[in-house]
Amino acid sequence: MKGIALRGLTLTELMIAITIGLILVAGIIQIFISNKQSYLVQEASARNQENGRFAIQFLTKDIRMAGFFGCGSIAASPTNMADINGDGIPDTASDFTGNGLQGYEYTNLPIAASDMNTLTAADVRPGTDIISIKRGSNLGVRLKGNMNTVNANIQLDAATAAGLFRPDDIIFISDCQMADIFAANNVSSSGTTTTISHSNAVNIGNFLSKTYQKDAEVMKMVNTIYYIGTNSAGEPALFRLSMKNAGVMVPEELVDGVEDMQITYGEDTDGDRTANVYVDAPAVGDMTHVVSVRIELTVRSAEDNITETVAHGDRRLRNTFGTTITIRNRIT
Repeated sequence: MKGIALRGLTLTELMIAITIGLILVAGIIQIFISNKQSYLVQEASARNQENGRFAIQFLTKDIRMAGFFGCGSIAASPTNMADINGDGIPDTASDFTGNGLQGYEYTNLPIAASDMNTLTAADVRPGTDIISIKRGSNLGVRLKGNMNTVNANIQLDAATAAGLFRPDDIIFISDCQMADIFAANNVSSSGTTTTISHSNAVNIGNFLSKTYQKDAEVMKMVNTIYYIGTNSAGEPALFRLSMKNAGVMVPEELVDGVEDMQITYGEDTDGDRTANVYVDAPAVGDMTHVVSVRIELTVRSAEDNITETVAHGDRRLRNTFGTTITIRNRIT
């Protein structure tokens, strides 16, 4: 038997093999890059969806309850007596102009957030809108006993009121006829009773509008201002100014990646409790006649180079979220 002759690859065969190998590697790399890009797009989209949902949820909860201060049959705004800074003028942080709802454009800034704080154009991203909501918090607390005089202290059941109120808190008291806003200058508990005093040390007077009875609710005032700002990382975010103790407004970052908020207000112009027209805040004839609010948010991805199209100077993924919120506490 003759031996089998062995020989190596020719240069042509080697070049063909290398070429085929390069084509296969290039294909694998392309598949990897494509899958990675799809993953980045899906991840960015999911993050945007999550941020948009949270932002809408925050706004909806407060806007829906704008103007709430107890029994829904009260048509007039409550009487504001709170004067924590002692200048003889009711604190704007407690002012119920517009029945607890006010809207602002970026061009309307600065606006007074309270007597102690001001929201300025430096705090807000240009071209975005601002909305202010004031309401009472439903704590389920009612008077323990009837007031004998209009300047009598507020007495509550300590079991239900424990830890809910502090000195300098802005407080609502209301029944189905009237409501008052005042600042608590002292809160004390003894036995089964929690007592809130409302002297002229922190109010323009110590006389409430009436002698409230056991059916009256007592609530802490909630004052929030939503706006689009820039966080410490230089990224846009949905912020909220919230009223804390002593009427001071404190900024809180809620949701990052929210770069724009546009708001229009549904105004009831014929008294049927249905919006006849949606307009920007400066075009609203009477904010007390606004029965719904339309919100549109733009949320962008944290990462750049997600999309192929350049927009706003980058390739971030952007999603728009919108909703219309009906305000429950409106009598027109």
